[in-house]
Amino acid sequence: MANTPQHTDRPSTAESPPDSTRETELAAERDLLAAENRRLREIVAAGRRSQYRTTALALCGVGLVCGLLALVIPSVSTVLIALGGTGVFGGVLTYLLTPERFIAADVGHRVYAASAESNERLCADLGLSDRRLYVPTETTDSGTQTAGLLFVPETAETDVPSREALSAAFVVDEGQRGLSLRPTGSGLLSALQTSLTEPLGSTPATICGQLSDALVEEFELVETVEYDTDPAEGRISVQFSGVLYGDGTSFDHPVVSMFAVGLAVGLDTPVETTVTAAEPLAVTFQWNTATDDVTTAAAGD
Repeated sequence: MANTPQHTDRPSTAESPPDSTRETELAAERDLLAAENRRLREIVAAGRRSQYRTTALALCGVGLVCGLLALVIPSVSTVLIALGGTGVFGGVLTYLLTPERFIAADVGHRVYAASAESNERLCADLGLSDRRLYVPTETTDSGTQTAGLLFVPETAETDVPSREALSAAFVVDEGQRGLSLRPTGSGLLSALQTSLTEPLGSTPATICGQLSDALVEEFELVETVEYDTDPAEGRISVQFSGVLYGDGTSFDHPVVSMFAVGLAVGLDTPVETTVTAAEPLAVTFQWNTATDDVTTAAAGD
């Protein structure tokens, strides 16, 4: 009797070919989404530039209309000519200062978040305290403070080092150990000082007014700023709402940093920050009034 061949189902050991079709589709979709994102960003940027230029044309138009009316109504020609000149000047200035590129807030947030996380880890590894002291560091020929540094002391009792010692990142003077960093608010303060028509104030109320206007109107980093000054105690309580760049309690947040550096530079004394609430962001800025008393007494003598 002939043997009947038996067939056994065995799994094939050959590898199945990769699904290249699906990978190709995913790659095509990714490229399509990237192109669409670029197109949308260009549309948004073009829209913003169009708003600037429309405003510029409107200002120029108002200026020209006022100039023509000055010819028709001689009795108020002086006022109309002044309005016309202001309108044309404002229109030309707005057109020339129209930004060519707009950076999304999310991009700035990511850049700042990486820097804040790195500095927080560095302070933790060095075993530094939670104190944050902003110290004025540079003086111009006219005596005006122009910059500041952030000093993170080793302990809560550490004294503020001399300005020469703060020039090094790692401060290792006897009894004055800590970390010295350039604060994020120093660049913002420099930009503000460039745009001001008058010097940075020297009293808490004046400085707070200038800094608040800049944060809300010029830099648009917050929606509103409310503050309560107590110069006699060397303390200012500030509440920020609508804070940009995420958590305002993070390390050297630009909003807190600019306010602290501005106060330190304007008052010419170290300023310590203490976050008292996260939402809305509330911060207390405090400085040593004894220094001011000594300075005032010396000036009186």
